[in-house]
Amino acid sequence: MVSGHAYGKSIRTVKTCVGMEHCRFGTQLAMSMGVKLEKMLFDMYAPHKVKLAVSGCPRNCAEAGIKDVGIIGVDSGYELYIGGNGGIKTEVAQFLCKVTSDEEVMEYSGAFLQLYRLEGWYLERTCHYLERVGMDYIKGKILEDEEGRKALYAALLAELKDAKDPWATSREPQAIKQFIPIMVEA
Repeated sequence: MVSGHAYGKSIRTVKTCVGMEHCRFGTQLAMSMGVKLEKMLFDMYAPHKVKLAVSGCPRNCAEAGIKDVGIIGVDSGYELYIGGNGGIKTEVAQFLCKVTSDEEVMEYSGAFLQLYRLEGWYLERTCHYLERVGMDYIKGKILEDEEGRKALYAALLAELKDAKDPWATSREPQAIKQFIPIMVEA
């Protein structure tokens, strides 16, 4: 990702374990899901930094339980957790719901992030936003209001539709090189 995503009020790279792709315990394709989320959310700015993780099984090697949005693979699909926070004052993410497909992971997590982007205060992490509005409020907006959830998700996708994928553009032949080698005389 471009360097601003390392320190801006934006999405960070999505942490994953190796998932079912490379682990005998994996129940879901964690790396694939992580790439889908990262591509969907690239260039997303928010009230504060946003961290996501995808673990391919309940062993939770990607530490999804302490991320703003954590996805944990289970036999029947995924469990979604929100409002976690690592660091000095660790907050354990709270269970939001269980979904069965990659598309649902993207819709539900995208809708939550868009709600947070719209209602979160500047410099308010998702754990503090969740504490302020309450889990019942979030569940009402995301789980109980299907039309509202789909509208939030569509709004997020519409706002991010023109974001350029930095990995794709860096591989184009006419891409600007970031570093120019310096000739050193012996």
